[in-house]
Amino acid sequence: MKKLDHHEALQRRAFLRFNIVLAFLVFIGAVYMVVTGEYATLQERKEFEAIYNYVAIGSLVYMSVVWIGCVMSKPFWFTGSASNS
Repeated sequence: MKKLDHHEALQRRAFLRFNIVLAFLVFIGAVYMVVTGEYATLQERKEFEAIYNYVAIGSLVYMSVVWIGCVMSKPFWFTGSASNS
């Protein structure tokens, strides 16, 4: 893996952090829909809550994978003199 210049490294880190925030917002939205959802029948509730649960779990997994990738690859992006950011 090649070292990036400081500007590119900051852009990549910002992009990954933006992905983490978006995944968190998806998680919050799915949990909100599970908690506040109103359904006509019990069957509808089971179907939609299963979907919302998959979305919530998927967003948590995505968020953790992106965060781990961001943390573990940081030494490869920043040079020694620019690693304070």
